[in-house]
Amino acid sequence: MALVFIKGLVLGLVAGVPLGPASAAVADTALRKTLPRAIAVGLGGAMVDIAYCMAAVAGLGAVFDNRPGLKQGFLAAGGLVLVAFGLYTARKGPLPARAVSVRRPMEAGNLLGSMATGALISVANPALVISWILLAGTVLTGLDTIGSLVAGVGVFMGVFSWFCVVAWLAHKGRLILGEKAIWIPRAAGIILVVYGAYLILRITLFHFGFSPETF
Repeated sequence: MALVFIKGLVLGLVAGVPLGPASAAVADTALRKTLPRAIAVGLGGAMVDIAYCMAAVAGLGAVFDNRPGLKQGFLAAGGLVLVAFGLYTARKGPLPARAVSVRRPMEAGNLLGSMATGALISVANPALVISWILLAGTVLTGLDTIGSLVAGVGVFMGVFSWFCVVAWLAHKGRLILGEKAIWIPRAAGIILVVYGAYLILRITLFHFGFSPETF
């Protein structure tokens, strides 16, 4: 079971590395608010990741295999979400003149609200479902119920650990760079726009008869 856990942990880390709306939201929250709230955003996003991962292991991929157009629709919708969220992130106003103090204890409502924000941002990205079907649906196949749960714990810890790293790096960048750290979320927003536009272009070309492998 240790090997299964490690496999899930590595999968979670690999899945978290590509920049997505949740990672951008974590970084932006660490820059504009507090580190604990940024981690809470990541926790909410990680909960959605593990839910999609478990659904993929349970056989969700078969639904998309039987309906090829559904997969393309999810990817196209995901591309639109990435472009919209990327533009929103890149065009947000300047950072506060000073970093937010974290000496006072955080209110539970703020943390729960941040968790909900992270979860909603992840749910709003349909392409995330396809990503987990491709990842978990291949790497974690053939596991029994206990094995799937153990792998799922590993996946959750891997994804959440990555979000914590993103939050910490953004927080440190805020302390070091000051107001110039605004370019961190702006760069993340630009990357999201580019990737979202790529997904939309890919689906558009697919409908005109081009094979996905050619682009």
